[in-house]
Amino acid sequence: MSRQITEKLIQRHINQWNRFREFLHDEKPREAPAPGPVITVSRQAGSGGRSLATMLAERWELELQDQSLVDRIAKDANLEKAVVAQLDERTVSQTQLWIQGVLHNRLFLRDDYHTALVKTISNLAARGSVVFLGRGANLILGQHATLRIRVVASHASRMANLSDRTGLSRPEVRALLDETDRKREQFVREVFGEEPGAVHNYDVTFNSDNLDLDQMAEAATLLLLGRKAPGARTIPAQV
Repeated sequence: MSRQITEKLIQRHINQWNRFREFLHDEKPREAPAPGPVITVSRQAGSGGRSLATMLAERWELELQDQSLVDRIAKDANLEKAVVAQLDERTVSQTQLWIQGVLHNRLFLRDDYHTALVKTISNLAARGSVVFLGRGANLILGQHATLRIRVVASHASRMANLSDRTGLSRPEVRALLDETDRKREQFVREVFGEEPGAVHNYDVTFNSDNLDLDQMAEAATLLLLGRKAPGARTIPAQV
């Protein structure tokens, strides 16, 4: 399928969501519009995952939530309230049940920040139309994300990519890469009790040694278009 065709298909889905949103302004009450997709992107440092997340957000007109934004919201009670205020009563109720289920099943989430992280990502996902970059969003949302992506690459490729991006010396790049890998793996193990990169936590894994950015975005687009519905999977009413 050519890129031109997939771009047209994406635009058709976006137009459909926009028409749904316009229903809210009608005099007669209508069913709330279906939210856009919820995508999670996990990546090895230097693999190109951030670039993929950014491209998908631009193509599908989605909000990109990376580590810094999610962390800021999770630590700021006022920002969290602002997110929740954008949800309707039914969605809030469903989301709270989902959050309780996640926290109940993950007893190692004893830290206030990590509890806030679960709430923040769950509430943002309930709104739909979002791409999460990292922060364990794929583990928090599980099958309730529309598409969970992981991007990997060889150590040599990641070294070269980081060197080009940062301008650091080879020893400095190696130290940065090793430290970043260590911190991310530690975060996943300690917070979620999972092994980093476990295949059952993702819907698809891209190797950027073999696929360039456009090819990865094209493949992800085809997977999204192949979903039964354009919106994110509904958070269950009972957990």
